[in-house]
Amino acid sequence: MKFLSTFLIGWLALAANLPSGESLLQKSLESTGGAVALGKIKNAVMIGTVDMTGHNLSGPMAVYQSGEKSYTVIELAGIGKIEEGFDGTVAWEMSALQGARIKDGDERAAVKRASKITLLGSWRDYYKSARTVASDDVNGKPAWKVELMPKEGSKPEYFYFDKQSGLLARVSMVVPTALGDIPADIAMSDYRVLDGVQTPYVMTQKAMSQVLEMHFDKITYNAEIAPDRFDLPSDVKALNKK
Repeated sequence: MKFLSTFLIGWLALAANLPSGESLLQKSLESTGGAVALGKIKNAVMIGTVDMTGHNLSGPMAVYQSGEKSYTVIELAGIGKIEEGFDGTVAWEMSALQGARIKDGDERAAVKRASKITLLGSWRDYYKSARTVASDDVNGKPAWKVELMPKEGSKPEYFYFDKQSGLLARVSMVVPTALGDIPADIAMSDYRVLDGVQTPYVMTQKAMSQVLEMHFDKITYNAEIAPDRFDLPSDVKALNKK
């Protein structure tokens, strides 16, 4: 019992020294550019390439975001076109290998959160709590690990904030998919200032032992996006009517 008491005292002391999740999110918001700069961003277009590490597969990719709407397309040799999107109501994905599919429940909720460009400035709209759980590191650099509990969904997401810069360095979560729940994380790097906002130009996604490295050559905020860019493809529309 004496050991248990000592352990608990030490744990409570450690917890007391952790900065609050809310304060870290606010620091990251300010480090990224602040609420005013982020508030000016209405949409984003990201053009680049994606590499599947270890498989000698690469190809072009494009990401479009506007409000809560999003559309992503990737083309890989031997696999073909892979698309996914969210029109503000319906979350979907489509590929040559698996056809069209509509995402529901927790999976749809996760897509809705990921589609929001300025999530840091409006995190309270999507999460009911933010709690700092540990001091960790990302790629050898000290970081704070913050647990965010979604308003829609049953599994927490973990945001890692670089201790020195305050910038978001990594997001880790369990992603609900058609194949079941899959642990995944995405690391952000190569931050550059664009229109007053710190913007990552490299993202590395890991899931099921697969690694996708996304390098963006051009990112444009408040770009001209075709009005029908976020419309549902015909195959998805047909599924949605059933």
